[in-house]
Amino acid sequence: MRRILALATALLGVLAITAVAVAGQAGPSPSGQVQVMDAAHSPNKASTKKKPVGTNVTITLTLTKTDGSKPSPTTHTTVTLPPGMQLNYTKFPQCDPNKLAAQGTKGCPNKSKVGSGSLKANAQPVVTDPVGGTVTAFNGKNKTYLLYVVPELSSPLIIPGKLKGTKKKPILDFTVPLVPTLPGQPNATLTYFQVKTGKKKIKKGGKTYWYIANPTKCPSGGWPWKLAFTYENGETLTPTDKATCKK
Repeated sequence: MRRILALATALLGVLAITAVAVAGQAGPSPSGQVQVMDAAHSPNKASTKKKPVGTNVTITLTLTKTDGSKPSPTTHTTVTLPPGMQLNYTKFPQCDPNKLAAQGTKGCPNKSKVGSGSLKANAQPVVTDPVGGTVTAFNGKNKTYLLYVVPELSSPLIIPGKLKGTKKKPILDFTVPLVPTLPGQPNATLTYFQVKTGKKKIKKGGKTYWYIANPTKCPSGGWPWKLAFTYENGETLTPTDKATCKK
């Protein structure tokens, strides 16, 4: 019996290690939260020094709990972009977050819109079924990337991402506002979030600039992405993924 228990324990240990090692997945946390992230570039061809390759970057996030209950909401996210990612945000019109908040998407220059996506939120126990919504991304002022989120059953909110780090290692730092439901009830949780950004270009001084262009190097395994999440309950998870690339 002891031998059987030992073998079972060893097998569970191997399975646990395998689960943690799954690309794009982190967790479970002590409370059972599991964060999954997927990153993809299209096209995924590496740039050259003479010819940048403009691309769409799609980030897909899902948040669950192992017991099927409602996860704790995200309050902060730090996104580490692949080294050498080319960002030409200074060349594009900028969206004022105050005008975005006051007027919605109409308050920003048309060419400042750089992406779009969708979401699902868990608003239990106030709403039983998942709540859908839309996401629009804007090139913001002062090195910001603005996510304008419109849930179906709530007021719009802005999730600002501040560009930090260095040119070789760019980082986007997001403060995620909590989404209230009813007084005395828990906040809603974004359980699915997808946004596609990029493949926008602008001409200035006879030269074409892409909003996002792929790195010039294609490392073994792909372009690395890392997202560090903090949740309302104080827990943290950091999934990583590698977007496929080719030279």
